[in-house]
Amino acid sequence: MPPETHGTSMPHEDSTQDANYHPLIQDSQDKDVTGGKKNAFPDKYTVSSLVQWASTMLQMHGIDSPRLDAEVILSYLLGCKRIDLYVNPEKPIENALVISYQKAVQRRALRVPLQYITNHAEFMSLDFYVDERVLIPRPETELVVDTVMKRAETLSEENEIVIVDIGVGSGNIAIALAKKLEKARIFGIDISPGALAVARINAQKHEVLDKITFFCGDVFKPLEGYGIESKVNFIVSNPPYISSDEFNILQKEVRDYEPYAALVSSQDGLHMFKRIISQANTWLRSGGFIIFEVGEKQAHQVGMLLEKTGCFKKPECMKDYQHIDRIVIAQMEGDCG
Repeated sequence: MPPETHGTSMPHEDSTQDANYHPLIQDSQDKDVTGGKKNAFPDKYTVSSLVQWASTMLQMHGIDSPRLDAEVILSYLLGCKRIDLYVNPEKPIENALVISYQKAVQRRALRVPLQYITNHAEFMSLDFYVDERVLIPRPETELVVDTVMKRAETLSEENEIVIVDIGVGSGNIAIALAKKLEKARIFGIDISPGALAVARINAQKHEVLDKITFFCGDVFKPLEGYGIESKVNFIVSNPPYISSDEFNILQKEVRDYEPYAALVSSQDGLHMFKRIISQANTWLRSGGFIIFEVGEKQAHQVGMLLEKTGCFKKPECMKDYQHIDRIVIAQMEGDCG
């Protein structure tokens, strides 16, 4: 515990010391956190008292699921399941963990995403390490994996299924595919060294490092000279597709904490799609697929970009769980070179 968290550095007015006194906790008692209301920190540190304090604090700061977030953070710090918090609600919590909990809750009150606080995000029922270097995996991106899986069923006679993931981020798409496709050989590309470091952590965690080759670079550039021209079965990408204008109205958790370069792509949000599409025919084999996650109202525009190349069959669209056209799929024509 850092020395500044001990009460001996900040005496009470009567010069006596409480063994459980913490300046960080005292600060939260004295501040009007919102609208003049106060949320006193509990005197007794138990599971139930801490969760109640945190739930109230997060609710006062406008967090949508304050009780859930309070419980997730505490169970993460305790190394237990959420349900375990209900088994022994009066369990005492040691001072060092109390300090960590208060700091974590205060971060969430500032709209730091819960996944960055716990360093955990679920994708395709797999647990991924995430931090501020990567986007947090979203449920709709699972549709990219599902789309590849469905079309890969026709490739059972292939010795290997070659997949290029552009903008690999945390590695969620590449790793899920490596886990599900026995014959997958995957190339994951990202321009961010930090993102690639996270992707490698996750690939090692899920024991698929031998199936994925990670490259730091721009779009297809790192693949040059690697001998896979016209051999790729699938190009997949969840590229930056937020326009610069849309960025300003994003949810605070996204706008203030997720990596800007992984979110925003030019004034219209289409720049990365154009770059990937313009080079795709060099890498895709005849009958290969390009599969994008796209932004709301972008599916038609991305489909038109694909059609204009003359290299793809008519693109298909797939809706997400909110009935928004979210996935664009196009198959390479046999005579396009």
